[in-house]
Amino acid sequence: MERTIQIQPLDPLMIRDGRPFGNTPGARAHTLGTVTPGVVAGTLRTLMQKNNTAGTFGTTTKDAEREGKPSTVAKVDIRGPLYMLNDRLFLPMPYDLDLYEPGPQEDPASMHVNVRRPIEPAKNTPTHLQGFLGTGKTSLHEDKLWPVSMDTEIRKPLKSAPAYISAEWMIKWLCDKLQPKQWGDAIAEWRSKPEDKVHFIAPFVKEVRTHTAIQAETSTVQDKVLFSTESLVIPPDVSLIASASIGSDVKWEGTISGIHSFGGKRRLAHFREIGDHETRDNIWKCPEAIAQAVAENPRYLRMVLATPAYFSKGWLPGWLDGDLKSTNKLDEKLQLQLCWACLPRWEGISGWSYRHNQPKAVRRMVAAGSVYFFKVISGDPLEFVRRNWLASMSDEDRRKAFFDKQDGYGLATWGVWTPHGHHKGMDKGDIR
Repeated sequence: MERTIQIQPLDPLMIRDGRPFGNTPGARAHTLGTVTPGVVAGTLRTLMQKNNTAGTFGTTTKDAEREGKPSTVAKVDIRGPLYMLNDRLFLPMPYDLDLYEPGPQEDPASMHVNVRRPIEPAKNTPTHLQGFLGTGKTSLHEDKLWPVSMDTEIRKPLKSAPAYISAEWMIKWLCDKLQPKQWGDAIAEWRSKPEDKVHFIAPFVKEVRTHTAIQAETSTVQDKVLFSTESLVIPPDVSLIASASIGSDVKWEGTISGIHSFGGKRRLAHFREIGDHETRDNIWKCPEAIAQAVAENPRYLRMVLATPAYFSKGWLPGWLDGDLKSTNKLDEKLQLQLCWACLPRWEGISGWSYRHNQPKAVRRMVAAGSVYFFKVISGDPLEFVRRNWLASMSDEDRRKAFFDKQDGYGLATWGVWTPHGHHKGMDKGDIR
């Protein structure tokens, strides 16, 4: 049984990063730029246990700790978070698209759009020469990764770039149907009227609050001990979406509804279930446009992460072997080979363990919006894409403290792509 939950923050959210925060005067508690899946998963499981009308979950927390196993509540798989603007779904901006400021001699209102695509090596090119960025000298897997198309000029990144795009626009992009000119026109229109939010949402604003320490004995202000906290301000028309998969072995009855603390400092949010089946299908089901595009172009697959992912090999998924080919850990009937990946620097994800009453270890994760380009070696990718749309592609962590696949890390959307030079209109960047 799967439940879809809509989360509406009522306060600015504190989603702490892994930097230390002690009682040093002048210290600041920094927050991340988005809500992490671990925060959503932990909150939903806590809320479910409080709202359980079927008694206990069968395995108590103390029994589970004594046996070294997670309690039954931890068996509830969580997917999310995604974002909704009113009733429209939004996804992170993909990193295979570069947005630049105009040059000195260009229109200040314009922008430069560059699409990154791998270049299929010539058949007679030796593997040691095709190389990483065409150099073939310094990087790991240089004889296996394809060269990639790059802008020939050095430009400054666009300052006011969007952070999220609508699902409708993302589906067109995954179907390989958008040109740089369309991107430029749409983003220019959004920048002139950012309050419209037709297809784009700006990064969430961070609110800074200054606090003073309180003496425990007298409940008065402690002199010269100030500190500050950052919080993420979610607009009132934006909410978070997650799903909870409740297995048959979980003894739970009830509804996920009500006001509950969310994130640090016990900031509040309202939780409610979405009962409309059509709305749930529109969120989690693979769009027919994607399925049709994969059926028409089954040679090349593109994976775009919707939430941060944990991979056992750093930026490389653990289900790829030394030749960058997928193993049975991914799928038994389909084999893919990695051609290229577009991703920013790693994200440090941490948290707090209520079971052990201590901070969780900071881990490096691949950021949401990262793009992986695959070539289909064998098998039919259509059924795979349908089955794994917004499914977790994260690896299983060897440490028992982390359950990334069950917490919603590494949710992926899938689409198609065309090698550089094969697609008209994408070979060069465009000014708009």
